[in-house]
Amino acid sequence: MTLKILVVDNHPMILKLLATFLEKEGHEVMTASDGLAALSVLEVYTPEVIFVDLVMPNIGGDKLCRIIRSIPRFADLFIVILSAIAAEDDTDYKKFGANACIAKGSIKSIQKHVLEVIRHLADKSPASLEPVVNLEDIRYRTITRELLSSKNHFEAIINNMSEAVFELTPDGTIIFVNLAALALCSLAEEKLLAANLVALFSEDAHQRISSLLAHPERLPQLIEDDPPTLLNGKHVALHFLELRQNDQPTIILIAKDISERYEAEQALLANETRFRELFNSMSSGVAVYEAKNLGAGDFIFVDFNRAAERIEKIRKDQVIGRSLLEVFPGAREFGLFAVLQRVWQTGKPEHHPISLYKNNRLTGWRENYLYKLPSGEVVAIFEDVTARKQAESKLAIESAMNGAVARISRMIISSDSLQDISSALLAEILVLTGSKHGIIDLMDSKTNNLMAMAFSPEIPMHEEGGAFVHAPQGLVNWVLENKTGILSNSPLTDYRAKGISGGPAALTRLLAVPAMFNNELLGIIAVADSPRNYEQRDLDTVEHFASLFALAAQKKQAQDHIAHLAHHDPLTGLINRHLFPDRLAQAMILSQRHHKKIALLYVDLDKFKQINDAHGHLAGDAVLKEVASRLRGLLRDSDTVARMGGDEFVVILHDISSKTAVKNVAKKIIDTLAEPILFHETRFTVMASVGISIYPDDDKQIDALIQKADNAMYQAKKSSTTSHIFYEG
Repeated sequence: MTLKILVVDNHPMILKLLATFLEKEGHEVMTASDGLAALSVLEVYTPEVIFVDLVMPNIGGDKLCRIIRSIPRFADLFIVILSAIAAEDDTDYKKFGANACIAKGSIKSIQKHVLEVIRHLADKSPASLEPVVNLEDIRYRTITRELLSSKNHFEAIINNMSEAVFELTPDGTIIFVNLAALALCSLAEEKLLAANLVALFSEDAHQRISSLLAHPERLPQLIEDDPPTLLNGKHVALHFLELRQNDQPTIILIAKDISERYEAEQALLANETRFRELFNSMSSGVAVYEAKNLGAGDFIFVDFNRAAERIEKIRKDQVIGRSLLEVFPGAREFGLFAVLQRVWQTGKPEHHPISLYKNNRLTGWRENYLYKLPSGEVVAIFEDVTARKQAESKLAIESAMNGAVARISRMIISSDSLQDISSALLAEILVLTGSKHGIIDLMDSKTNNLMAMAFSPEIPMHEEGGAFVHAPQGLVNWVLENKTGILSNSPLTDYRAKGISGGPAALTRLLAVPAMFNNELLGIIAVADSPRNYEQRDLDTVEHFASLFALAAQKKQAQDHIAHLAHHDPLTGLINRHLFPDRLAQAMILSQRHHKKIALLYVDLDKFKQINDAHGHLAGDAVLKEVASRLRGLLRDSDTVARMGGDEFVVILHDISSKTAVKNVAKKIIDTLAEPILFHETRFTVMASVGISIYPDDDKQIDALIQKADNAMYQAKKSSTTSHIFYEG
């Protein structure tokens, strides 16, 4: 049975592999890289099945499903969600109209479950599919869950904004709206998404908005004079902003219903009586000024509505008859006084953009619209936008934080070096907290010293053995001892520093957080000297990044441990037979470069099996560990010893001067190993046989050189006169 299928996924590899696979299965396949592209395909193509990615740019999979379900001709279309976040996000796919959900794992597992869905359709099986299939092929990812939480947090902030927010493609197609936008337009989300912005407005506004969209270089742009009208009759102020993500431009539109204010303004200009009736019912603050003694430079309050009283926290009777600069001494620095003068002199209305007002009584963000009345008085209509500015600031911080977390997470997933990850982490933290200095340290588990992975160049550091090692001091030491983060805006007098000596004396502010993984202390992150006081959000930021650093450090420890196990004998700690050829090859290269010879000593313990048989493997293991220890003690640091398996060891002697020197080392090995080995109450005497080959005299190939030393060792075993023999061809 051949089906008409549409595959929608922003991952080009999955899109290509899945389309190729379905075509090989004999189906007709169309593809789209995001929800917006999919809607374009659906205008000319009617599939029977659609596979939709959940997280996509432009229009996501959940919203695409709702749009499709609102179109009558797609009522019977079978929709399958392809989810990369199935293990981290409890998504009810049926809520937005999908019929099934396949979690993204390996391509083979996806193909398997895609075939099951197609067979389900072909067989017209009455049995329902599993809620989410393929979960067995994926695993829960903590970082993804945290990113989803941040995304949900972001969407919650946007949806609680009072202003309507639209995200548009460059041609004006709507790809995102918040709840306020739905209320503003009086339309359901599926009616707004993929619609063109221009179509929402009355015809007289089409040319103005189309022209603005056609010239993004003019952005940002605020349209509030002669505000356009929506089809539902609402007058709106429009603020267009250009946003670039990965060089892909989109347009953000913030729209505000100013119908009430607009109508009030018209009424004010038309009729003073009507102005008075509306004055005290307005939600915006309104102040009316009379110009007096402009030479001295001031305006006198003649009216002040209830909203103004609420916003400025002052009663009307405390304002009327007094000058602006007397009641609000910060008005000149705020810029309002200069705007009042211009409006009074020119008669032209002006917008005083959102600015921060401060005096010794109050602080807040204000936005003012000023007009001159026919009577000569100047009216200021203003809004307290402090809450909005705080939300925008929080949103910007969240966005910056999410971006930083995503960048660091990619580095950890890509197994970048711990130094590179640390440098990137420190750079992000310094920016997010506004700190001048910072350091990221890894704890040395053997010495409890700190090894600097990244630090500001202004911090003096002493290098030892290729690493910057230093001892914890001051409040940093307190953090390590208590395994608790610290926020101190006065570290020199901080109570936690009492009884703790040391620490930089010049610090003005300090944030320090331990890096913990499964209750194990792996390191510490400390930043200092922000020009402002640190806040709880700064500490939260550093704690979040400390978790990422701990994850990266633990991953590096695990990788180092795995690498060590792969190349070292777990009993003796010596390199094993897998790493030994590489060490021998390196020795040969050095020998060629310096025109020196090397000797290979193959050491075998005589009658070791008898110890195992008579006293057990614990005794045998103790003997092998002692033999390894004695061999290491006999050799130079430049020499190498390896355990090849069982009771066989191999030694590489570098830069040998003569066979006599090698013979002396062989005798020393035999004599040293012959000294009694004590295991509990039992003494063991171990005899050894040593076979010797010389590079390059005996051979120039690794395997042949080892084999010849091994052959010589067996000859030594059989000999009744000596325990060491040189190979002779």
